[in-house]
Amino acid sequence: MKIYKLSFVFILIISQTANVLSFAAHRFHTSLTRIDYNAEQKLFEITVQIFSHDLTAVLKDKNGKPVDLEKTPDVDKLIFDYLGANFVLTAATGEAKTLKWVGKEFDADSVRIYLETNSAENLEGYKLQNTLFFESFSEQTNLVVCRYDGRRADLLFKVGDKIKEIKGIEK
Repeated sequence: MKIYKLSFVFILIISQTANVLSFAAHRFHTSLTRIDYNAEQKLFEITVQIFSHDLTAVLKDKNGKPVDLEKTPDVDKLIFDYLGANFVLTAATGEAKTLKWVGKEFDADSVRIYLETNSAENLEGYKLQNTLFFESFSEQTNLVVCRYDGRRADLLFKVGDKIKEIKGIEK
Protein backbone atom coordinates (compact mmCIF):
# COMPACT_ATOMS: atom_id res chain seq x y z
CA MET A 1 0.00 0.00 0.00
CA LYS A 2 2.90 2.33 0.78
CA ILE A 3 4.23 2.16 -2.80
CA TYR A 4 0.79 3.09 -4.19
CA LYS A 5 0.73 6.20 -1.99
CA LEU A 6 4.22 7.10 -3.21
CA SER A 7 3.07 6.54 -6.80
CA PHE A 8 0.20 8.97 -6.29
CA VAL A 9 2.48 11.60 -4.75
CA PHE A 10 5.03 11.39 -7.58
CA ILE A 11 2.35 11.49 -10.26
CA LEU A 12 0.77 14.48 -8.56
CA ILE A 13 4.09 16.32 -8.36
CA ILE A 14 4.91 15.72 -12.01
CA SER A 15 1.47 16.67 -13.31
CA GLN A 16 1.01 20.04 -11.55
CA THR A 17 0.85 23.41 -13.27
CA ALA A 18 3.99 25.07 -14.64
CA ASN A 19 4.46 27.32 -11.59
CA VAL A 20 4.22 24.46 -9.14
CA LEU A 21 6.50 22.32 -11.27
CA SER A 22 9.11 25.07 -11.35
CA PHE A 23 9.08 25.12 -7.57
CA ALA A 24 9.00 21.32 -7.31
CA ALA A 25 11.91 20.96 -9.73
CA HIS A 26 14.07 22.80 -7.24
CA ARG A 27 12.87 20.96 -4.13
CA PHE A 28 12.19 17.46 -5.44
CA HIS A 29 14.27 15.34 -7.75
CA THR A 30 12.23 12.48 -9.10
CA SER A 31 11.40 10.59 -12.25
CA LEU A 32 8.41 8.48 -13.16
CA THR A 33 8.74 5.61 -15.63
CA ARG A 34 6.03 3.37 -16.98
CA ILE A 35 6.81 0.09 -18.74
CA ASP A 36 3.93 -1.65 -20.51
CA TYR A 37 4.21 -5.03 -22.18
CA ASN A 38 2.40 -5.07 -25.53
CA ALA A 39 1.87 -8.82 -26.04
CA GLU A 40 0.32 -8.34 -29.48
CA GLN A 41 3.36 -6.53 -30.87
CA LYS A 42 5.79 -8.36 -28.56
CA LEU A 43 7.48 -5.28 -27.19
CA PHE A 44 7.91 -3.16 -24.09
CA GLU A 45 6.66 0.40 -24.40
CA ILE A 46 8.60 2.65 -22.03
CA THR A 47 7.79 6.22 -21.01
CA VAL A 48 10.26 8.11 -18.81
CA GLN A 49 8.97 11.40 -17.39
CA ILE A 50 11.55 13.73 -15.85
CA PHE A 51 11.91 17.38 -14.97
CA SER A 52 13.45 19.38 -17.83
CA HIS A 53 15.50 21.45 -15.39
CA ASP A 54 17.14 18.33 -13.94
CA LEU A 55 17.84 16.85 -17.37
CA THR A 56 19.46 19.99 -18.77
CA ALA A 57 21.63 20.34 -15.64
CA VAL A 58 22.88 16.75 -15.91
CA LEU A 59 23.49 16.98 -19.67
CA LYS A 60 25.40 20.24 -19.16
CA ASP A 61 27.59 18.58 -16.50
CA LYS A 62 28.25 15.55 -18.72
CA ASN A 63 28.98 17.53 -21.90
CA GLY A 64 30.64 20.62 -20.47
CA LYS A 65 28.33 23.05 -22.25
CA PRO A 66 24.74 24.27 -21.92
CA VAL A 67 22.02 22.14 -23.53
CA ASP A 68 18.70 23.44 -24.81
CA LEU A 69 16.20 20.57 -25.11
CA GLU A 70 14.48 22.26 -28.05
CA LYS A 71 17.43 23.82 -29.90
CA THR A 72 20.58 21.77 -29.36
CA PRO A 73 21.03 19.84 -32.66
CA ASP A 74 22.09 16.48 -31.17
CA VAL A 75 19.96 16.65 -28.01
CA ASP A 76 18.11 13.36 -28.72
CA LYS A 77 21.44 11.52 -28.95
CA LEU A 78 22.69 13.17 -25.75
CA ILE A 79 19.53 12.12 -23.90
CA PHE A 80 19.57 8.60 -25.37
CA ASP A 81 23.24 8.08 -24.47
CA TYR A 82 22.57 9.24 -20.90
CA LEU A 83 19.56 6.94 -20.60
CA GLY A 84 21.52 4.02 -22.06
CA ALA A 85 24.09 4.33 -19.28
CA ASN A 86 21.57 4.76 -16.46
CA PHE A 87 18.43 2.86 -17.50
CA VAL A 88 19.20 -0.77 -18.30
CA LEU A 89 16.55 -3.48 -18.68
CA THR A 90 17.92 -7.02 -18.49
CA ALA A 91 16.04 -10.21 -19.42
CA ALA A 92 15.84 -13.10 -16.96
CA THR A 93 18.50 -14.79 -19.12
CA GLY A 94 20.93 -11.95 -18.34
CA GLU A 95 20.73 -10.34 -21.80
CA ALA A 96 20.59 -6.52 -21.70
CA LYS A 97 17.72 -5.38 -23.90
CA THR A 98 18.50 -2.94 -26.71
CA LEU A 99 16.38 0.17 -26.31
CA LYS A 100 15.05 1.99 -29.36
CA TRP A 101 14.41 5.75 -29.32
CA VAL A 102 10.79 6.52 -30.25
CA GLY A 103 10.70 10.22 -29.41
CA LYS A 104 10.16 12.89 -26.79
CA GLU A 105 7.62 15.57 -25.95
CA PHE A 106 7.46 18.47 -23.54
CA ASP A 107 4.73 19.31 -21.05
CA ALA A 108 5.16 22.38 -18.82
CA ASP A 109 8.48 21.79 -17.03
CA SER A 110 8.81 18.09 -17.75
CA VAL A 111 9.84 15.97 -20.69
CA ARG A 112 8.48 12.55 -21.61
CA ILE A 113 10.88 10.24 -23.40
CA TYR A 114 9.49 7.28 -25.32
CA LEU A 115 11.49 4.10 -25.82
CA GLU A 116 10.70 0.53 -26.80
CA THR A 117 12.37 -2.84 -27.02
CA ASN A 118 11.32 -6.17 -28.50
CA SER A 119 10.50 -9.16 -26.32
CA ALA A 120 8.62 -12.39 -26.83
CA GLU A 121 8.11 -12.68 -23.06
CA ASN A 122 6.61 -10.50 -20.35
CA LEU A 123 8.55 -8.63 -17.64
CA GLU A 124 8.41 -11.26 -14.89
CA GLY A 125 11.93 -11.96 -13.66
CA TYR A 126 13.51 -9.13 -15.63
CA LYS A 127 15.93 -6.84 -13.83
CA LEU A 128 16.12 -3.07 -14.06
CA GLN A 129 18.82 -0.55 -13.29
CA ASN A 130 17.41 2.97 -12.96
CA THR A 131 20.13 5.31 -11.69
CA LEU A 132 18.89 8.43 -13.49
CA PHE A 133 20.35 11.58 -11.87
CA PHE A 134 21.86 9.66 -8.93
CA GLU A 135 25.25 11.21 -9.71
CA SER A 136 23.81 14.73 -9.37
CA PHE A 137 21.06 14.72 -6.76
CA SER A 138 21.49 12.90 -3.43
CA GLU A 139 17.73 12.94 -2.79
CA GLN A 140 16.80 11.60 -6.26
CA THR A 141 14.07 8.95 -6.39
CA ASN A 142 12.94 7.05 -9.48
CA LEU A 143 9.56 5.37 -9.49
CA VAL A 144 8.88 2.67 -12.09
CA VAL A 145 5.41 1.22 -12.76
CA CYS A 146 5.36 -2.00 -14.81
CA ARG A 147 2.19 -3.50 -16.31
CA TYR A 148 2.03 -6.84 -18.06
CA ASP A 149 -0.33 -9.81 -18.42
CA GLY A 150 -2.81 -8.46 -15.85
CA ARG A 151 0.00 -7.90 -13.36
CA ARG A 152 1.62 -4.80 -11.93
CA ALA A 153 5.01 -4.24 -10.36
CA ASP A 154 6.13 -0.99 -8.73
CA LEU A 155 9.81 -0.31 -8.13
CA LEU A 156 11.26 2.59 -6.17
CA PHE A 157 14.91 3.44 -6.71
CA LYS A 158 16.83 5.68 -4.33
CA VAL A 159 20.46 6.79 -4.48
CA GLY A 160 22.54 3.72 -3.65
CA ASP A 161 20.11 1.28 -5.31
CA LYS A 162 21.55 -0.43 -8.36
CA ILE A 163 19.39 -3.22 -9.78
CA LYS A 164 15.94 -4.51 -8.83
CA GLU A 165 14.02 -7.54 -10.04
CA ILE A 166 10.55 -7.09 -11.51
CA LYS A 167 8.06 -9.27 -9.63
CA GLY A 168 4.44 -8.62 -10.45
CA ILE A 169 1.30 -8.94 -8.40
CA GLU A 170 -2.16 -9.33 -9.85
CA LYS A 171 -4.06 -6.08 -10.33
